[in-house]
Amino acid sequence: MGELNPSKSPLDKGDLKKMKNKKMKQNKGQIAIIVLLASAIVLTLGLSASKKAVTDTKVDTDEQLLKEAFNAAESGINNYINDGSFSYEAGNGAKANVNSTVIGGGTSIASEGPVLKNNNQLFWLVNHESNGDIGSNYYGSTPLILTVNDTFNGSLKIDYFYKNGAVYGVTHLGYNFSLPGAVDGYTYSSTKKVSIPTTGDSLLLVVTPLVSNTNISLSGASNFPDQGEELTAVGTAGDGVKTQIRTRNIYQIPSFFMEAITAGNIIE
Repeated sequence: MGELNPSKSPLDKGDLKKMKNKKMKQNKGQIAIIVLLASAIVLTLGLSASKKAVTDTKVDTDEQLLKEAFNAAESGINNYINDGSFSYEAGNGAKANVNSTVIGGGTSIASEGPVLKNNNQLFWLVNHESNGDIGSNYYGSTPLILTVNDTFNGSLKIDYFYKNGAVYGVTHLGYNFSLPGAVDGYTYSSTKKVSIPTTGDSLLLVVTPLVSNTNISLSGASNFPDQGEELTAVGTAGDGVKTQIRTRNIYQIPSFFMEAITAGNIIE
């Protein structure tokens, strides 16, 4: 048997120390990688949350600016109706510009989209003065042709206002566009057009669809007077955020006209 060398062990102290240092370095490396990964995750989550916060803030800001622009446009129209000004500026810096376009003036007039059932559509047959009063230039051609949608199967209630000398009068007409008719006593029309008889100085047609909605247009051989104006307002707020609203400002019916619809055919 060979003799054991007592001075040489399988692992001396130097080797143990080297192994320990190597393991510590490996652990430190792993810890560093874990720290880097954790930092990256935290940074990513932080950036994501920051981006969301910035996006939410921008959305909230845009909504607020859109609201301010809309309010400015609405106020601009009210301001124009009250004093005729085409520009408006709110206290918060929002602004609005208003544009006016005359409705009428041609040989036909149309409703702005479908007229809802039981709602009135006005067709003026006389001009208006600058202060809104009824003028003296009457539509003189005949006949007047009313047209509804091809699919309309309801009824039309028509009040025709006129003037004979100093006396104002109204004629009540009614048409059914289907059989059986929706309203007893109304005249049946097999087409989607009806001819309105006129008398004296024509003033106004008040047309009311019954049963369902429909577009309504009026045509004739001469140009119709102005019906009012279409107002378009563009409101601006902040750094160029804009919104647009549009409305029709139609001449309204004098109260004594409306009395004739229920009280009788002659307005004294």
